[in-house]
Amino acid sequence: MEMEKAKGDSPPEEKRHTRRILAVCRVLDEGGHFLGFTLDLTRQGVRLIVDKTFNPEGNFEVILSPPQEDEEIAPDISITVKPLWRCPANDEFDEIGGTIVTVDCPDSLTELMEYCDRRAEDRYYSQA
Repeated sequence: MEMEKAKGDSPPEEKRHTRRILAVCRVLDEGGHFLGFTLDLTRQGVRLIVDKTFNPEGNFEVILSPPQEDEEIAPDISITVKPLWRCPANDEFDEIGGTIVTVDCPDSLTELMEYCDRRAEDRYYSQA
């Protein structure tokens, strides 16, 4: 499968019609090894920042490991991603944007998104 290559050093213009949730979670492979982080998340899609050596062919499965900060939130969530684009973030990492094809526990994904949205609201928007 050929992913769209972004022009320059920025992701291609995305066509998401839903509001993105700032969601910083660790991204792990199926063996639990660290690959990178999520940058944002919707029920339909995800934007990841991963090590340049991570080069899956076609769809790939990763584990989202939510932050364990102030409250108990969703457990690790397995998702299958269909990559749509990839662009360099820096010398070590690339950004990948993709569609979420499957989720092992949709309720946990919803809980994670709600948690991340509340945290972003508290940290970045309530200080105005």
